[in-house]
Amino acid sequence: MISKTKDGYIIEVSNLTKFYGKTKGIENVSFHINKGEIFGLMGPNGSGKTTTLRSMLNLIQSSSGETKIFSKNLLNLSKLEMSNISYLPGEFEMYGDLTGKEYLEYISNLRSAKKNNTNILSDRLDFDLNRKIKTLSKGNKQKIGIIMAFMNKPEIAILDEPTSGLDPLKQKEFQNIVKEHNAEGCSILLSSHILPEIEDLCERVGVIKEGNIIASEQISDLKNKTIKKYEISFDKEPGKSQISKIKGVSNLDINKNIVTFNMHGNTDNLIKTISKYKVINLRIIEPDLEEIFLTYY
Repeated sequence: MISKTKDGYIIEVSNLTKFYGKTKGIENVSFHINKGEIFGLMGPNGSGKTTTLRSMLNLIQSSSGETKIFSKNLLNLSKLEMSNISYLPGEFEMYGDLTGKEYLEYISNLRSAKKNNTNILSDRLDFDLNRKIKTLSKGNKQKIGIIMAFMNKPEIAILDEPTSGLDPLKQKEFQNIVKEHNAEGCSILLSSHILPEIEDLCERVGVIKEGNIIASEQISDLKNKTIKKYEISFDKEPGKSQISKIKGVSNLDINKNIVTFNMHGNTDNLIKTISKYKVINLRIIEPDLEEIFLTYY
């Protein structure tokens, strides 16, 4: 079981609200992140993910609510504690006349960092540190952002759409980097609309819709609550009436001895019913995160 910090969660967001005049950005957003956890904030573009991150980091002033990091209000964190938090914005500007190496050294010095693995990360992402930033493509600029997020071995990494512009191979390497840093104790908040990325990396997820958190739980629990698809082969055609009466069964189709249907809820009645027949094969098609996501939207 993932441990908490001594006095609570490593990140705790409580009723965070941001209005732009009368327009809602986010409202009463609450979630927590345990120490050593990878937590996903999932939602389409415009759902409130970036506003949530900027508000919780005080980059924009929230209308109400509070964020605690290391069990402290953000404004009460020491310089050392702040230096152990890295943030990769969804969109960020850099000094175009600097090389990647110069820019990353500048950021590392601002953090007064004692650790720096810039060269290792740049090699893994196949990035030339000596090129000037103004000559770089979107994907290569994103590589700088990823290096910036992890080069000083932070205790907390907050990442907003971190793989934007990366090719599939570099996306996979990014995932490896995240997993390795997490294994070393880094707690990670990953905001993304790329569902396979969330599913591959995160243990828990918060689903945000129109500025509100509408679900926050383990991905495995989300899957258990959703509809599963079953395909069962019997030695002979079963009675349709008996299977259709099973609680939670829908979209039932019987083609000779092959039965397919969707099911939501407890499988006890299903097992008791099919045990009356000789089952040749049973296949359960688990929903992926994209299917779950669509049920919320």
